Amino acid sequence: MGSEAQSVDMFKCPVCNGNVRTGPDDVVVTCPYCGSTTTIEGKEIGAHLMETAKDEKARLRGFRKFLEKNKGINKDLPDKAEVVEHTLIYVPVWTAKVKADTRYRGYRTVQVPVQRTRTVTDSDGRTHTETYTDYETGYVPVDDEIHTVTDEPLLARRGARFYGLEEYLNQIDVKDAEKYDFSKIKDLNPTILNAEIGQEEFEKAIHSRVSDRHREQAKSRLTELFDCRTVTEVRDSTYLQVPFVLIRYKYKGDLYKVAMDGHEGKVVIGEIPITRGQRALWTIVGLIGTVLAGFGAQMAYLALIADTFRELALGGLLAVIGIVLAVFGYRVLFMTQREKRG
Repeated sequence: MGSEAQSVDMFKCPVCNGNVRTGPDDVVVTCPYCGSTTTIEGKEIGAHLMETAKDEKARLRGFRKFLEKNKGINKDLPDKAEVVEHTLIYVPVWTAKVKADTRYRGYRTVQVPVQRTRTVTDSDGRTHTETYTDYETGYVPVDDEIHTVTDEPLLARRGARFYGLEEYLNQIDVKDAEKYDFSKIKDLNPTILNAEIGQEEFEKAIHSRVSDRHREQAKSRLTELFDCRTVTEVRDSTYLQVPFVLIRYKYKGDLYKVAMDGHEGKVVIGEIPITRGQRALWTIVGLIGTVLAGFGAQMAYLALIADTFRELALGGLLAVIGIVLAVFGYRVLFMTQREKRG
């Protein structure tokens, strides 16, 4: 898990008067005592939603279920995995519906059929003229438009670097959110991250993101893009706080990480151990693959010389299978864990 080391300031909550520790870049602050969420100047933030989170027992059940599903030959993994860290983190996200209209101009190339004539000589030495179709490059001017309406979320932090956070944010959906109510999550003792990006900066960033997306889409349709102008309308900007869970566990002396959706209580992505025994097993598979690939290649070579098709095909097949086994076997040899999605 990446740390967010930074100097700490104090913010006086405008609702409960509590002293709140903040970072130097925080612009939206949630009070850990009363749950009020305001800008650093103490102003309300407007629309504010959240997702509730499963309790610790439910989250751990989801974690053990993930281990059970992916244990492989580590039969004792679900029972022997020791949880050494289990953190519920409420992550701030800005989200809005963005209507974008783009007009672009350029050209694309096409192959244009052209009728040509040529003089040919037949087998008797006589010449005559014939017509044939050739193709040459033509240029077609394009003046077109792109129109989209999309939901655009943006992590409201600059320095948040947690394992699996990006994968988690890619799957959040505003429809699962409800009106912010701190009392529903207070007893879960979450770590609540403040926002380092305000609403105005968010809307500018979203305009740039959507404009760049439209420009790339326009470029993909053309040989050359001359002009591309996008107008965006950002609607219903909402401050959303979502529960992300990070679990670190120990198995046979090594540490592994798992990222969870705290709202669903399901693993998003996680590391599964590859033990020494497994690496030894896969090394044997790799060696078998190497021998099989060599044998198959030799058989195919001899069959090619003898011009015997059946042996050639069999040798080629054995060589391919051997190469696949060798690649997978030696690949696992150098891995300490596999990464699985929930």
